[in-house]
Amino acid sequence: MPLVKGSPNDRSALTKGERTRARLLQAAVDRFGSQGYRATAVSQLSRDAGLTPAASYAYFDDKEAFWKAAVGADLDRLGAEIARGVAFSERPVVDSMVALVTGLQRHALARRVMVEGSPADLQLVLQHPIFATATSLLARGLAARQADGVLPTGADAAQLAMGMETIIFSLVLSVVRAGLEGEAARIDAVVALLQAAAGGPPTAAERSR
Repeated sequence: MPLVKGSPNDRSALTKGERTRARLLQAAVDRFGSQGYRATAVSQLSRDAGLTPAASYAYFDDKEAFWKAAVGADLDRLGAEIARGVAFSERPVVDSMVALVTGLQRHALARRVMVEGSPADLQLVLQHPIFATATSLLARGLAARQADGVLPTGADAAQLAMGMETIIFSLVLSVVRAGLEGEAARIDAVVALLQAAAGGPPTAAERSR
């Protein structure tokens, strides 16, 4: 899937500069995904995109900027895949977690970050909408349950949602780093634990909202 705006197959709406940047970004996703950060040079990324290093620096200030943009782009594509996969799911939390774990097997750069990434790299993942948006949705759902009397009102919904996010992220991180992607029971067990803490699985009315 090309890293461009609009229709995945329509580059005609982009300017020449936007097309060049998209080409560089795709080169970065591919090269960083296969070689990692340390083994990759800007000269390689430039050559992959058919540019000189000097021309590349017009779009990205340095290798670190290439890296952050590439990680974000690969996570964007993974997030879009997850969103499409759970759009009509009756158990979005469970299916999102499964889709994230399995999707990482198709996204070499995102998986490399989860397996080998530094604390700063992992913070990039946590700040991405894959987790940030989910945390916001969890907070709203928990607040609604408090308003309905399902959960006690003494705890802050946003704080509870952040705790859930931390547990989910830790689970995904440990599953990927330990190579346990095939053990779906672990994900099911953690989801059951979170649902029990939240007052049970989502009702039909909650899913419709």
